[in-house]
Amino acid sequence: MRVVKRSGETEEFDPAKAINAILRAGLSQEDAERLMEEVRPRLYDGMSTEELYRIIRSRLPSCNASRYSLKKAILLMGPDGHSFETLVGRVFQELGYHVEVRQLLKGHCVTHEVDLVISKGGSKGMVECKYHNAPNYKSSIQEALYTYSRFLDLKDSHGFDAPWLVTNTKFSGDVVQYARCVGMRTICWKCTEEKGLERLVEKANVYPVTVLSLRKNEWRTLLDHDLVLCRDLIERKEEVRRLFPRETADRVIAKAAEFLECVKR
Repeated sequence: MRVVKRSGETEEFDPAKAINAILRAGLSQEDAERLMEEVRPRLYDGMSTEELYRIIRSRLPSCNASRYSLKKAILLMGPDGHSFETLVGRVFQELGYHVEVRQLLKGHCVTHEVDLVISKGGSKGMVECKYHNAPNYKSSIQEALYTYSRFLDLKDSHGFDAPWLVTNTKFSGDVVQYARCVGMRTICWKCTEEKGLERLVEKANVYPVTVLSLRKNEWRTLLDHDLVLCRDLIERKEEVRRLFPRETADRVIAKAAEFLECVKR
């Protein structure tokens, strides 16, 4: 059978890909295969990947369903890219980098606002974060050219070794080719098996608050006050309690604690 992707393209349904997604949500191999067997009678030729996603998600335990919805959760962090920059910065911190967020740096020609400055082991990089609300959008060659031109203007005065381009969606083929040619480092959604954004978020345990089953206005309030990660709600409880009535704050904190306990297993 074939499935219809969000972009309108069709592809052959691959059960292994669906099972891998379920495994990343925290289920065992046995449970993932059992779930796929339960879902199989509802599959049909020409169904959308979105419908498949909803069917699988509806059969997952609450915590696992949240992990399964990570891509959607990151899409909900908008509309601007401020919270996404914070998320990416925390990923780099967990990978052992010293991170400075949203730095205003004077280049050879002009001044630039750089999303992240990262350093580790004597190397130093500038990171451009490109956040997109549309799941099918592919970061374009213009974004790569823009990032590299800023790097060229800044590298001598600030000692940058390499530019990074990070997005929550995917890159066009031109971006991949150009980045390889000029030595630009890239991170995107499912770029590679081990270095895709989803893998790095999971490895660093820096899940955004939008994975939690909260009201939209509650997400917005948290993000607007730079409470971006589930971990922030535990580590900064008093700030959460200043933002909401006590009952709401306790519920929000409890959901974060429940989710973080689940992802440890």
